Amino acid sequence: MLKTNIGVIGAGAWGTALAMTASKAGNNVRLWAREAETVQEINTEHRTAFLPIAQLPEAIEATNDMKSVLEWADCVLLVAPAQFTRSVFEQMAPHLKTVTPVVLCAKGIELSTGLLMSEIVKEIRPQTPLVVLSGPGFAAEVAKEHPTAVTIASDSHMLAERVCRFMKTDYFRPYSATDLITPQVCGAMKNVLAIASGISDGCNFGDNARAALLTRGLAEMSRFAMAIGGKKDSVLGLSGIGDLMLTANSHQSRNYSFGYEVGQAGWAKPVLEHCTKTVEGVATASSIMKRARQLQVELPICSAVESIIYHEQPIKEAMKKLLDRPLRAE
Repeated sequence: MLKTNIGVIGAGAWGTALAMTASKAGNNVRLWAREAETVQEINTEHRTAFLPIAQLPEAIEATNDMKSVLEWADCVLLVAPAQFTRSVFEQMAPHLKTVTPVVLCAKGIELSTGLLMSEIVKEIRPQTPLVVLSGPGFAAEVAKEHPTAVTIASDSHMLAERVCRFMKTDYFRPYSATDLITPQVCGAMKNVLAIASGISDGCNFGDNARAALLTRGLAEMSRFAMAIGGKKDSVLGLSGIGDLMLTANSHQSRNYSFGYEVGQAGWAKPVLEHCTKTVEGVATASSIMKRARQLQVELPICSAVESIIYHEQPIKEAMKKLLDRPLRAE
């Protein structure tokens, strides 16, 4: 069977795990990293500090020459963090072949504009064939070849199925979908809701509170996705409830762990001051509310997280505000 040339842009933990999966699925893989030391570490030791538990396949070739990856690739996985997707894709655009599909793997909404990752790409290069990969997947578990299932979505059913075929392994199971919007909305919002879940647990509000937050959070996901053009039923899939269940209930999640520390501290400021890792939900809490206000969509839980992080609202005050909202039908 003819191998597919897969370029992976971004050699962080998730990019590395996906590169490993693509290689083990039988593809040729080139992995672009910005840092020269990361390239050398991967090519000589087949390891990386970004995913230290993993021994990378020797067939993976790392490089910091983006042009050589893009001109060679039949398909490109873009795994730069959400807030850097625009700048990285601007570097990519001149070197992409017209027919090369780009698989968006970052989860977030751009802080400065409130745009989804697909909207950013279409703004820069409208002709790009787009795919979204989303769902419940911790990089370390994928690298350990633990069973994982994800959604691969595209406006083109044939393209989604094609990407599913060359990413499938005996441990990594993709499901195709044609709703490009909802997986992006859910992938972004679940990080904010995971912060809310962590805050609740850090405050010892109990299992009842966490269950209520996440259930009503699903309703917020659905409202927001539909307002942008997504489908309500997609929220019940892997990229919606599946990803939320994973991210909002585990200390492996940076967003949940961040929220837990905020809950224990009683407010966000001291945690933000000492946070050294990228916590996507922090930026997304602001960007998602920016877009929601433009669309006039009510997102009370996401709004509460934004107020706690950006306006130093005390947690008990935010919780009281949520509970004091007018009664309504579910």
